[in-house]
Amino acid sequence: MPLYEFVCDDCQREQEHLVRGEETPECEQCGGSRLTRLLSVPAAHTHGGGGQLPQAPPPGPCGGSCSCFPGG
Repeated sequence: MPLYEFVCDDCQREQEHLVRGEETPECEQCGGSRLTRLLSVPAAHTHGGGGQLPQAPPPGPCGGSCSCFPGG
């Protein structure tokens, strides 16, 4: 079952619930049944211990040293 975030329309408490399908849980604080599911932002996971990301080569056949490259 996926874990979703909800906010109670009655007491405004944010909470997480494991739900199946279109099931709507009850509020943990006030017992209300009017909960709105929040949109969750996916976490961006990176591999490794951090540091800088590799730089892409400049576009264009000249490698960025002529007028075909803005800033060249």
